[in-house]
Parts: sequence; C-alpha cells; structure tokens
Amino acid sequence: MSRRPPQPSSLDPEQVGLHCAALHSRVLSRLVTRLYNQQLAESGLRITQFSVLNAIKARPPESIFQLAELLGMERTSLQRTVDKLIEKGLVESEPTGNKRALGLSLTPQGEACYQQALVGWQAAQDQFESLVGKQSWQQIASELRRFSHKVKQEL
Repeated sequence: MSRRPPQPSSLDPEQVGLHCAALHSRVLSRLVTRLYNQQLAESGLRITQFSVLNAIKARPPESIFQLAELLGMERTSLQRTVDKLIEKGLVESEPTGNKRALGLSLTPQGEACYQQALVGWQAAQDQFESLVGKQSWQQIASELRRFSHKVKQEL
C-alpha cells in the first residue's frame, strides 16, 4: 500500500528548512564563494570568472553553449561573465568554422591573470580542505558530481 505524500499545508516549516537540498546547497555555495573570493581578490577576479577562465584553459570550447554545459550554467549568465572577461582583455573569441559558433581562448593577458589567480585559488582550496578535511572533501566532491549528473538527467 503506497502512502500519499503529505499535503503542503501539513508540512512543518522547520522540517522543510532542515531537509531542503536547495537551501543547504545554496548556503554552502555562498559561504564557499565568499572564501574563494577573499583569496582571489588580489587577482581582480571572482571565483565565477576564475572558473570560466579555468574551463576555457582546460578545454577550449567551440561555443558558449558547450562551455555552459561544461560548467552547468545558464547560457545567458555565462555570456555576461564571458563578455566581462573579453572587455578586460582576458578572453578572446574567434569563429570556429562551425556555423555561427565562436570559440574562446585566453589572451596572453588572460593567461597571466589566470596564473596569478591560481595562487589565490590554491590558498582558498587549501583553506577549505583544512576546514572540512581533504579526504572528506574528495568523497563529497565525488558524490556531488554523481548527484549533479543524476539531477541533470531529470532536467
């Protein structure tokens, strides 16, 4: 015999707050973002910008759509970040020959900025791992990748 899920009016707000995956993942995300932004401040980048530079460096995309898929970002939000990086002279775009797609790559200035920011990123990563435990983080990161894959399949 299957049970019917509780009706929204009968859900206890305290329990909703204690169990909400969206709430807890966003709270942690904001705190971790703040930690990384503090360490990256000297480079002039924020963690979102650094993550985009890192993704472009690791796997130069053939389109903004491809980069958005890799980073799990909305294309329009990513486009705003990429446009700022282009304005700063850190990223350049050029036709890939694939329809209207534009590939992205780091400029020499972008490469220098990335290398400087990498020092701040490593400091933030070390600080985070010392707070939560390196081995614990490796296990959690693996689980988060798995969870992300599962949720993405449902969207």
